[in-house]
Amino acid sequence: MKKLVSIVTIAVLAISSLTFSGCAKGEEDPFFSIHTRDARLTQAWNMVSMTGTVVTTVDGLTTNVEYEFDGTNLYITTDGVTESFAYIFNMEVKDNGELFSEEFLNNTVTGATIAQSSKTSYWYWGDDNQSKTSVNLDLTGVLAAWLNYDLPRLAYNDMIMSVDYADNYTVYDPVSETYSAASESVLLEVKFDVDLTQ
Repeated sequence: MKKLVSIVTIAVLAISSLTFSGCAKGEEDPFFSIHTRDARLTQAWNMVSMTGTVVTTVDGLTTNVEYEFDGTNLYITTDGVTESFAYIFNMEVKDNGELFSEEFLNNTVTGATIAQSSKTSYWYWGDDNQSKTSVNLDLTGVLAAWLNYDLPRLAYNDMIMSVDYADNYTVYDPVSETYSAASESVLLEVKFDVDLTQ
């Protein structure tokens, strides 16, 4: 009987150490994963949705930009005026620190290419290597404006990246040689699924 209790205790400790070491969790991560966060992140990804608002104020003038991507169309609303695009965003995160991202913006009616871009760059964990709850990604296109993303969910087949910050700063105008007060507030959530065609 003591031998059985010892075996069960050892098994529980072994499973606990696998669960809690190397498989750091975000708020919405799966309860259990056999893959580390490194292994879950370093894959090919397709964007499936995006919602966000960016409010910028410079010298009292405010610009409000809203993003909405439904998996097919991207709607960008700037101060109440909306543009729509057929949209694709893909990225491949490699285990050697390399990152490839590409974006396609097409006319929603004709399908004609409006803009496309791609970038080969880098990625690294944005916080300490223990928790791995944020990541630095040097991306192309719409997401090029931000480098650091929180990872509230990182599963093996899907993930959620978010940006949530507010910043106050000054802008220098070399013509008038004056400084102006400025601020930016960003609230963004981007969802990705693993690219199964890779």
